[in-house]
Amino acid sequence: MKFSKILTTLAVAGAMTMALGSAAMADEIAIMVPSADHGWTGAVLTYAQEKAEEINAEGEYTAKVYAATDVDNQIQQVDDLLAAPDGIAGIVILPYDNGLQSTLEKIAVADIPFVQFDRVINSDILDEKVVANVKGDNEGIGLETAKRLLEDGLDKADYVYEMIGDNSSVPELRSKGFRDGLKEAGWTDDDINAAVVKSAATGWSRDTGKELFESWFSSSQCDTSKKLWLFTHDDEITMGVLESLNGAALDETKKAEFLEQLQALAGSSGLAEIYAVLKDKHQTIARPETYDLFSVTYDPAMIKEAVDVMVRSLNGEEIEKDYIIPVSVVDASNVDEFQGFGNYEEKE
Repeated sequence: MKFSKILTTLAVAGAMTMALGSAAMADEIAIMVPSADHGWTGAVLTYAQEKAEEINAEGEYTAKVYAATDVDNQIQQVDDLLAAPDGIAGIVILPYDNGLQSTLEKIAVADIPFVQFDRVINSDILDEKVVANVKGDNEGIGLETAKRLLEDGLDKADYVYEMIGDNSSVPELRSKGFRDGLKEAGWTDDDINAAVVKSAATGWSRDTGKELFESWFSSSQCDTSKKLWLFTHDDEITMGVLESLNGAALDETKKAEFLEQLQALAGSSGLAEIYAVLKDKHQTIARPETYDLFSVTYDPAMIKEAVDVMVRSLNGEEIEKDYIIPVSVVDASNVDEFQGFGNYEEKE
């Protein structure tokens, strides 16, 4: 039988780290996420808070959200949880980055049930002990993007600039899915290596993405004699590109040539601001008419499903370890069917 539960409400502010306060309880589910360093992560934090409140109101388990400011902070949070005298029921964690491997392995050795969300770190013991790796279909994002670009006319003689997120498993899978999609269409590795160029890591940041785009645009690498395609790993990066194309920082002559050759701008995640552009209701950026703009879903609300997976597992349900949530392509034709995340006031 389970003990009676204590209803708890936790507020986590912006980029501040949650103080652990009292020791963890044996029936607690710890929801561990990075603090709000950009739109998608900020939305994950918001949805994690909402889910914790739902869990606490139901009364079967308690739930607390732990928001980490950096990788060292998240490691310390896990260590503090592992040292709690009463233990905890389980951990749902979005690892800050691959530096969490040894810390996650401590959780596994301690036989505490854990779910990895979004970023998946692999090792023999983690693969054996994890309850589930819950994530959107990162390979599917790349695959659906490749299919869309090919439908739009992508050719082996063209130039694809791929703006990656970071160096974790997420961009690796998105890149893999994209390349698999091209291979399914008959492209060889040599074809792909000749046509697709990766940026440095954007860190999922709009500002960094904008800086990298403008640096690439101004360089000789940006060849406006070819048809151009942009594949960004996140809508924040896409927004940085759109802001740059609609601003005054770029050379106007080259920008005209660039826009003449630009065939598509692809993103992912489902940022409300991108959806506003697709609806042609953005405050300052008009919906493009000369190139294809689309986004592939990667809903931050998936954190709620990750917590549900933990609860179901604790209640004895068998869970598929590779727990993949499907994706959809969103463009101007179907954007009204989707709910974006983040606060953006559309123009009338």
